[in-house]
Amino acid sequence: MRNTALALLMSLAFTMAYAQGDSYKVNIDLTATADDKVPVTVYPPASTAPAVEYHMAKIVPGTYSISDFGRFVSEFKAFDAGGNELEVEQLSTNRWKITNNDLSKITYRVDDTWDQFDGYGDNIVFEPGGTNIDGEEQVYVMNTFGFVGYIDGEKFKPYEVTVSHPENIYGATALKKEEKNATTDVYFADDFNFLADGPIMYSEPDTITRQIANAEVLVAVYSPNKALSAQEVMDNVYDLMEAQASYLGGQLPVDRYAYLIYLNDQPTLSGSMGALEHSYSSVYSLPEAGADRIGQTVRDVAAHEFFHIVTPLNIHSKEIGEFNYIEPEMSKHLWLYEGVTEYASMHVQVKYNLYGPEKFLEEIQEKLRIADKFPNVSFTEMSEQILDPEYEPMYVNVYYKGALIAMCLDLHIIKYSDGKKDLQWLMQELAKKYGKEVSFDDDELFDVIEALTYPEVREFLDTYVAGDQPLPIEEVLSWAGIEYIAERKVKEISMGNINLNINADRQIIIEGLDNANEFAVAMGYQVGDVILEINGEDFSLANAQAVIDDYKANTKPGDKIKVTVLREKKGKLKKKKLKAKAIEIEKSENHFLEFAEEPSESQYKILQSWIVAGK
Repeated sequence: MRNTALALLMSLAFTMAYAQGDSYKVNIDLTATADDKVPVTVYPPASTAPAVEYHMAKIVPGTYSISDFGRFVSEFKAFDAGGNELEVEQLSTNRWKITNNDLSKITYRVDDTWDQFDGYGDNIVFEPGGTNIDGEEQVYVMNTFGFVGYIDGEKFKPYEVTVSHPENIYGATALKKEEKNATTDVYFADDFNFLADGPIMYSEPDTITRQIANAEVLVAVYSPNKALSAQEVMDNVYDLMEAQASYLGGQLPVDRYAYLIYLNDQPTLSGSMGALEHSYSSVYSLPEAGADRIGQTVRDVAAHEFFHIVTPLNIHSKEIGEFNYIEPEMSKHLWLYEGVTEYASMHVQVKYNLYGPEKFLEEIQEKLRIADKFPNVSFTEMSEQILDPEYEPMYVNVYYKGALIAMCLDLHIIKYSDGKKDLQWLMQELAKKYGKEVSFDDDELFDVIEALTYPEVREFLDTYVAGDQPLPIEEVLSWAGIEYIAERKVKEISMGNINLNINADRQIIIEGLDNANEFAVAMGYQVGDVILEINGEDFSLANAQAVIDDYKANTKPGDKIKVTVLREKKGKLKKKKLKAKAIEIEKSENHFLEFAEEPSESQYKILQSWIVAGK
C-alpha cells in the first residue's frame, strides 16, 4: 500500500531542495505525452529579485531565422515551495514575467513543431531545427531549446535535465548522459548555450559508435520502414570522417560527435530536407530511402555539418559566443561559418582522393551558376542584416558564393605564401587564438587575418567580402592553371525543358510546359503529371538528381525512353506509361572550367599545393 502522506512529504522536500540550488533542474516526461504535447517541469536557480522573466528562444544559432519557440508552450504556471501558484504575465510570445514570491518551479506543456495545429501560424520551423513528439510511434526529436528555456540573467547556470521515457526507446546524443535506470536518463550541460547545442533523439535503438582519430562518433538512425540502418550510414561516411580528421591535422577539436538522422516516410511540414549543425552533433531530416538511393545525400550533408566542429565551435564572434536568444544581433561573417565550412566539405574530398579533380571542378561550376542567381551585395552587410526581409532570401547563397569566397581566399593564401600556407592553416591559427571560450570582435576579424597573412588577402576581403564587387574567379583560378570560360555551347540529352516542382505528398510533378521542347511534346507530358519512374528507375526526392545525371550521361539520341507518370483523369489518379525517343539539344552553359593542357611551373605548383595533401 502506498503511504500517501509520506509520499507528499518526500515530494515537498524534493521540490524545496530543487529550488534552493544554484542550477537548473528540469524534468521532461515523455511517458506522459498526450496530443503531441510533453509536460516539462523546471526548477530554476534561487533568486531574490521581486520578479523574474522566463524566456524561450526566439531564434537559435545556425538557423538564421525566427522560430519563436514560445508559441509551442501552453499551460504555463509557476509555484512557490509550498505548491502555491504564483502570478504570471506573458509579456510576448517568448517571455513570461513571474512574481518571485519564493519561486520554486515552473511547469508547462510543449507542442511539437513538425505538425500543424491551431495557432501554429505561417512561420514553419525547418524540421532539423525543431521538435518532433510522436507518442504513437515512440520517437522524439528533441532540440532542447524547443523544450527548455532560462531565467533572464541566469543563462550561464548549469543544467541537469531528467528525461523519463518508455523502456523500449533509447536517447542518442552528444550531451553528457547518465542512465539512472531503464526508463530514466539524466543529461548535464554547463549552461543554456551548451544545453541548446545538444539535441537528443529518442527512438527504437539503431546506433553504432566508432573511433575517428581522438573522437568517439555515434550514428543514430530512425527509419520507420527499416530502409536504412546506422551501420550503413557509418560505412558510408567512415572514410570521409577519417579524411576530415587528416584535413584538420590528425586531431579533432571534439572528443565526441553524434549524427542524429530521422528519415521521413511522409511529407514534411516545411517541404524541405536537410540538417542543422551543432558543435558536437547534427540533426538530419531526410526522405526515407535505402543506402543505394540516399547514400550520397547523407554523405554530402554530413561532410558539411561535421566541419562545423571548427566554426563556429572554435572560431566565432561575440554575437555567437554571447548569443541573445530573444533579440539577437547577427554576425557579419556568415561567409566564415557557412561558406568556409561548405568549401571545406568539397575540398577535403579532392585533397584526400575521395573524388577526382574533375568532380571538384564540377562542384565549383555548380556553385558559380547558382550564385549567379543572386545580386552582388556586400556579404558582411548581408550577414549582419540576414533577418531583414531584404536580405533573408539571400541566405542560401552562403553555401554558393560563401564557398567561392573561401576558395578564393585559399588560393590567395597559397599564392602569396608560395605554397607554405593555406586556408586550412589559417583556420588552425584562428582556432588557436580564440578557441571555444574566446570570441572575436566582428570589426577586427579582417585585421587579425591580415596580420596572419598578407596585404593582398586583406585587399581581397575588403573588395569582395565587405565590398560588393563580383568575385575575381577567372583571375584566381588561372593561378592554379584552370581556364575559365564565361559561356559556351554544349550538347546534352534533353528532359523536355519542363518545369518541375514538389506537391504536398512530396512527389515530383510537372508544374509547367511553357518552354517544353519536341521531346516533351512527343512524350505527351501534361501539367500536373507526377513522375514516378524514368526507364524503370524510381524517381523521387531521394534520388532525383542521381537519376537525372545518369539519364543525361548514359542516354544517346534515338534511345527509347519510358516514363511512368501518375495522372488525374475524371477525378481519379491512374498510372500512365509514356514513350518517346531521346533527343540531343544545344544550349548555352555558363561558368565552364577546365584544366589547362600545359600549365606553367608556377601554376602547377599552386595546383598541387591546393588539391594534393602534403604538397
